[in-house]
Amino acid sequence: MWEWADKQPHCCLKLGTDAVAWAETERNWRGRKRHRCVVSPLPEGLLKPSPTDQNISDTVTLQGRIRTLAGLRDERRREGRSLLSDLPRRITLLLPDATVRAMVLHLDQCPANADEREALIRWRLGQEQLFSLASAKVVSQLFPAAPGDERRVYTVLAVAIQESVLQQYETLCESVGLIPSEVGITSLRLFDLWRRASGGLRRQKTNFLWANVADRSLTTIVFQQGRPLFYRCKFLGDGATDAGETSGVLEKIIEECGATLDVCQQRHPAVGIKHAILCVDGELAGLKTKLEAGLDLSVEQVGWGALERLGLAAKGGHQGMTSLAAMAGVS
Repeated sequence: MWEWADKQPHCCLKLGTDAVAWAETERNWRGRKRHRCVVSPLPEGLLKPSPTDQNISDTVTLQGRIRTLAGLRDERRREGRSLLSDLPRRITLLLPDATVRAMVLHLDQCPANADEREALIRWRLGQEQLFSLASAKVVSQLFPAAPGDERRVYTVLAVAIQESVLQQYETLCESVGLIPSEVGITSLRLFDLWRRASGGLRRQKTNFLWANVADRSLTTIVFQQGRPLFYRCKFLGDGATDAGETSGVLEKIIEECGATLDVCQQRHPAVGIKHAILCVDGELAGLKTKLEAGLDLSVEQVGWGALERLGLAAKGGHQGMTSLAAMAGVS
């Protein structure tokens, strides 16, 4: 993972189980920004997110899809050497949530020294036995204790990815002339987009459930006054496509959202959740009504209106969650 770049990339590649999306920011002749976003479906089984195993089964096919979407030309040979016709381009790379292990940690003390803080976070993750951290990269976000909190508990959202898994995706990008200077996961980038589009600091005063259905997985995060309390990513099954074509997928999502709320309630009895933010493709629009009825929640559904509220628009006809995630990577 590269961290030497100071500016956010103007291009984003979003990889998923069923589709790959490319978004980029351009400037017209007046110097005004405009966005382009294109999506291509992927063959069944080409990409299977896993935090430990091989994710990509057909690199050549995926290379071709990416080159077409990004407008990259194939390799050319000159004097016996293979050369890319385009210079490398810096990008934001978004991976499926299921490629990583993430967890919310609560710390009574938080070292000021960055190295000591990272060592403590890695130790706490190791105690949870998510997987071996010996060859894993760990990134984290610290949320200070709430004002007036007598216990002064610090909250940390930690994300761990195996270097071998990350290398698969970095090698893929490099093979088509792309350099992932930022690497993230879909749910967290979509959450950042929604937060900016819906009031920012105002949202920090509320408690809610964040639920994102993407890449055949459900990611749920419980927030209390802007700080995460609980994180969970659950695989919904090979048949649970983003279009929700499998019967019973709605019921499974509702069941898993309920399980998240139950576990969080057991760990944090004083926290009540009556509101949910739902990030899901339009084909699963019926899920909003079922969540409201089944879990007694008021539900707000995230869509492309979030971009409009930020004054953004994109060329391209596809407006599903895969493309919205890609747009979030350049917005």
